[in-house]
Amino acid sequence: MRAMTDTEDTIPSYQESLAAFHQAFGDELRELIGALPIAEGNRVLDLACGDGRYAAWLADRVGPEGRVVAVDLSGAYLTLARQVVSEQDPEGLVRFVEADVFRVPLQEGSFDLAWCARSLRSLPDAIEVLRGMARLVRPGGAIAVLEEDALHHLILPWPEDLELALRRAELEALAAQIGQPRRYYAGRRLPQLAREAGLDRVSVSTRAIDRWAPLTEPERAFIDLELAALRRRVIGRIDPEMREVFDRLVDPDSDAYLPARPDFTMTCIERVVVGRRPEA
Repeated sequence: MRAMTDTEDTIPSYQESLAAFHQAFGDELRELIGALPIAEGNRVLDLACGDGRYAAWLADRVGPEGRVVAVDLSGAYLTLARQVVSEQDPEGLVRFVEADVFRVPLQEGSFDLAWCARSLRSLPDAIEVLRGMARLVRPGGAIAVLEEDALHHLILPWPEDLELALRRAELEALAAQIGQPRRYYAGRRLPQLAREAGLDRVSVSTRAIDRWAPLTEPERAFIDLELAALRRRVIGRIDPEMREVFDRLVDPDSDAYLPARPDFTMTCIERVVVGRRPEA
């Protein structure tokens, strides 16, 4: 996983938010991993592995006779991933490779499944990444992608007019930041992208994860970070009247702070698309 401004020798700037996401929704994310077409003894590729959390969960699926290869461009991130995985992988099932996702130095057709979680949106050519994943799995092997859609990823109890203003401002911010904001709306296009990449037997599984007050400490940490990041993106892009309402709802010191409300709810929507490398 990589943000556009991160470098290979630093932990990416979004790691705190990513760790909070894994802690807040870990049970459901492990269930998504549990539903993948993986058998004991399989070889699994974790592409753009990030902090290694998924690699550890994938290692649980393949068992002592299987293997997981975790690939990331960031050496600093791989160091962190080794630490995370070592806590859950006493068998040493996970191997780490520092490489660009477009030039993975691994044998073609050597995996049963290739996995990529929440990273297509930050890569310049999602279809080429999917094609590269397909080359690395055996004929008939699976390519599985977990991705979100920025427009629908997190449903919060905003006033309707404020949410519309925030979505417009967020789209403008993404366009100014990366020039191609559609990348951050990849979740809705995953099945189409999979087919354009030449995959067949494409299936879709969407999970809505609900949380409500009172929040646990990891859940509160996650939403606090999300709201702070949203404020940084849209500040200056919404009109003064809306900004006043918004500031009250996202300021932790405000008596109107959303996560502190006794009736607070949030829904996180994640989508997994699985396709197959054609047999011939």
